[in-house]
Amino acid sequence: MKKYWTEYLPPPLFDFLYQIKALLCKIFFPMPFAVFKRFPIQNGKIVFDNYRGKGFGCNPKYMAQELIKRGTAGKYDMVWLANRRDMERGGFPPEIRVVRYSSMKSLYEHATAKVWVSNYDKVYYVRRGLRKRKGQFFIQTWHGSLGIKKIENTVSTLKQDKSWLRASIASSRMTDFWISNSNFETNVYKTAFWDVKDESMRLYGHPRNDIFFDAEGMCRARQKVAAAYGVEGKKLLLYAPTFREDYRTDCYELDFSNLVKHIKNRFGGEWAVLVRLHPRVRDMANAVIPPGAGVADATQYADIQELLAAADCLITDYSSCAFDFMLTRRPVFLFATDIQKYNTERGFYYPLEATPFPLAHNNAELMKNIDAFDETAYLQKVGAFLKEKGCMEDGHASKRVVDLIERLTRPLENSNC
Repeated sequence: MKKYWTEYLPPPLFDFLYQIKALLCKIFFPMPFAVFKRFPIQNGKIVFDNYRGKGFGCNPKYMAQELIKRGTAGKYDMVWLANRRDMERGGFPPEIRVVRYSSMKSLYEHATAKVWVSNYDKVYYVRRGLRKRKGQFFIQTWHGSLGIKKIENTVSTLKQDKSWLRASIASSRMTDFWISNSNFETNVYKTAFWDVKDESMRLYGHPRNDIFFDAEGMCRARQKVAAAYGVEGKKLLLYAPTFREDYRTDCYELDFSNLVKHIKNRFGGEWAVLVRLHPRVRDMANAVIPPGAGVADATQYADIQELLAAADCLITDYSSCAFDFMLTRRPVFLFATDIQKYNTERGFYYPLEATPFPLAHNNAELMKNIDAFDETAYLQKVGAFLKEKGCMEDGHASKRVVDLIERLTRPLENSNC
């Protein structure tokens, strides 16, 4: 992947130029939107946004694929917002039109689309003048589910940024439908966001988790991932930790060589290790993966759901991917070296000890947990946990959400949604 000229700038100069750009955007971006909103809303246009311009992945991907699968994609103008790197990386179906995230054109697409689909807030665009028009609909899928770490309004450090707070409240109030997969997540939405109404909730499940109920889809993901990293014929261990607010990396110091030995001794077979960092720290892989460790960097892989579907075992810390992966009933181990610090800066909805996953605070504890893993007890805990949280995932979430989209884009029937 080529580097852009901005990446050669000294950090202080880059920060200064970035602040100048942000100021200019704040001043001038609202002007074009004031013009764009005078254009008619296009009934068949859907704007998809994944992690503020990341590649083809998460819930929006599986919703778009369901539209394509139904053979109805032709009646829709499906617009995917992507940043420059992900546009170059490609991987988008031909039925989808890709538009640069943060561009003037992306504001026009928002202004004229019937439906917005996003797994993130619209803070970036709200700050640039975006407002939902009458006759438009905003579907929020978010990017977690039964996750343990606090989000948005429940994170005190986030609320200290008054500019972010105002924009986040505005984004929340524009949301028409919240896609939930559990009673637990529904309650999180109501406390973490603003003015969330009961009638806006849709307990549909998350489209991205449908893959775990599709045996053929799981096999295809396994073959695709194995081919991408040259690990055909091996079992896959995925290490996928979340980010830290201060971008520290000492919390990721996993003993990879010793880890493989213990995994092999406990579960048998030959193993390969993939590392997938959070999108917010995806350029820090070199600081996390030691040279010569024989570990593949899967951070740039577009869709973590395919990595999860391919994996035989997952190690993470506080990432919500654990609560997606648990639907496979495969082993999850928590490697959380900085619980106290993370709890202070972010916070948890419930203790890590309340999850079904064996918890380790250091490498020695992790190896012991692997050696002592009891599959029968683990499966019982997973079942009890899903029941307690009111999880209703069944592999049909994409169909339900796309049914909603089709009703929203069908004239004179929007009131029945």
